Amino acid sequence: MYRKFFGLSKLPFKSSPDVNIFYKSGSRQDILEALVYTVSRGDGITKVTGEVGSGKTMLLRLLADSLPKNFKVLYINTPNLSPKDMLMHICTELGLSLEGLTFKYALLDMINNELVRLYSEGQRVVMLIDEAQAMTFDTLEEIRLLSNLETCEGKLLQVVLFGQPELDVALANDKIRQLKSRVSCSIFIPSLSPEEVYAYLNYRVRRASYEGLDVFDLSISKKIHKLSEGIPRTINTIADKLLMSAYSCDDKKVTKKHIAMLPKNIGVVTNEDKVKNFKILFLFVLLLGGLLYSFFGIRIFDSFSNILNFKSVLADKVRTNDRVVINSDNEGGVDDDTEVLIHSTLLKDELKLAEQSVIIKDDFIILDAVNAKVEGEGIALIKEASHKSRRMFVKEGLLLERLVNLHLESVDWLHTMPKKMYIIQLASPHLNTLDEAVDFYKKQNLPLDSIHFLIDLGINGQVNRFRVLYLTSASYSTLQRIISELPLDVLMSNPYVVTVGGVLKNLENTQYYLKQYGIINVN
Repeated sequence: MYRKFFGLSKLPFKSSPDVNIFYKSGSRQDILEALVYTVSRGDGITKVTGEVGSGKTMLLRLLADSLPKNFKVLYINTPNLSPKDMLMHICTELGLSLEGLTFKYALLDMINNELVRLYSEGQRVVMLIDEAQAMTFDTLEEIRLLSNLETCEGKLLQVVLFGQPELDVALANDKIRQLKSRVSCSIFIPSLSPEEVYAYLNYRVRRASYEGLDVFDLSISKKIHKLSEGIPRTINTIADKLLMSAYSCDDKKVTKKHIAMLPKNIGVVTNEDKVKNFKILFLFVLLLGGLLYSFFGIRIFDSFSNILNFKSVLADKVRTNDRVVINSDNEGGVDDDTEVLIHSTLLKDELKLAEQSVIIKDDFIILDAVNAKVEGEGIALIKEASHKSRRMFVKEGLLLERLVNLHLESVDWLHTMPKKMYIIQLASPHLNTLDEAVDFYKKQNLPLDSIHFLIDLGINGQVNRFRVLYLTSASYSTLQRIISELPLDVLMSNPYVVTVGGVLKNLENTQYYLKQYGIINVN
């Protein structure tokens, strides 16, 4: 109904996945590139988990479209199959006749022969399983056995499991512990931040041919983020209803009054609601405890004391030259995959010595009596006698010398590592918060010589932010464990794991614009 009112060519917020309007930010493009890389290099089993509506099916379809032409893709979208039904489904996907086949071993033999034939012709086969959390233990075990099919050169069948977090719970069961050990790469799809929700909403509307001013501003987007917790499918449901409300009110922009018109049960339970519910429950327990003690002399909190006590086990860090080795008392030793590499940057305490005459505010650098002088490949800021201030837009002028130096140092650091290495991205704040970021991570007791800053100008060079990168490791699970142990305030920015190759790929646009804007000479 609202399409004609807003001048839209199609509905922008359909609940079904549409690969033509894939939103690449919010780490989605990074995850897609990591999946393509992982499958292309021949990993046996890869796992992708995310909350309901986070975009798993969209990534599955994009992965199928992004793989090299020599890949044959098998789809399993009804995972609640028995092991034998799973084998029969694979035969059907491979185009094999099931006539006369009744025994499981015969199905396996036929699948193996076909996979060997395809491999000899240079074709590789990958099986993409959606909603994998619905698979039974027996079927998951069958997946493990299928992953054993291989030649001396590589796997005959690769598997990518897409599922909700319940899949991790299933894999933790002792019955299928062997399958968990075969998972070579695990990826979690994070929710969108408030700023990403803002960009996502207006991106979807403009992909539907909208040409006016932004329908959703940042304040409204923050309210939608609160209701949806950054889950794309829930965002789509809310946004669709808000556009309908705006249409009914003859408004071209979504406002607070349209938010107030939403159904009361829309969205998900927010953290604020959880805190509120917990407070109510706590007050109820206090009241109940008081009544029980008054009438029966029972101290209810004595019963809860053992439940409420918990022990937090932190890994000890042993510093050796340029390496940090994580020793976990629970594991009784140090594995090869628990080694985390770090390299120093230009951070440390000298960032406090930044020129006092240079202030970054909003999208501008204010230069107070400072001139720029190119020295070799760097930039020097030279004091002037005059006290006249001038303003230069970041995209058209200079970036702070120290931020550029930090960026180039981080680029050099990234190029020293294999592209398949994993790395933690802590956050991506605005350029004007550099000093705040440094102070923040100092207060959180994170070692500054393991933090790296990269300028990120975005796809079109219009973004003014930087990426904060942390430790790297060849083990995805090691970095996930480190993320889980980060201080709560750091976790609030939803840190996640990416590949070095993915970061370098996304860096290409920034490097191009840094050179185009004449900020610095870069390769």
